[in-house]
Amino acid sequence: MSIINDALKKTGEYLQKNSTANTAFPAIPPKVKPLFFYILILLVGLLLGNLIFNFISHKINNQVTPKKNIPIATEAVKPPLPPIQPAQTQEEKKPAEKTPFILNGIFYSDNNGYALINNQIVRENDYVDGAKVSLITTDKVELDNAGQIITLTTHR
Repeated sequence: MSIINDALKKTGEYLQKNSTANTAFPAIPPKVKPLFFYILILLVGLLLGNLIFNFISHKINNQVTPKKNIPIATEAVKPPLPPIQPAQTQEEKKPAEKTPFILNGIFYSDNNGYALINNQIVRENDYVDGAKVSLITTDKVELDNAGQIITLTTHR
């Protein structure tokens, strides 16, 4: 029985020794994940940004648009709309009467001639101020203005 008693004493001493070793160290708190703090900081920043933006925009709206007392009519009277006229096609345009045509330049791209007349880019068979562009060469442009041929040149 003394062997059992000795074994129990040794076990008790062992347990007592290990239990004091565990309590000697301070308890370590569990680590809080930094992701939670990042999300919390982001949400607080967004909330503050929203409050500041609303405060500034409210001040700007009050400064820009002062409230006025406008009488409200019981029956609104709208002016009649002008009649809609059909758009004229290029062929139906009336010939230009005494409109000066100014040739600003001529240029070519892929064997197609383009001219800048009265600040409009045109090519052959286009209309500019009622006159049809009939010919574009390297140094002149011919316009057909109601049967009258107008020649514009780059030489002055």
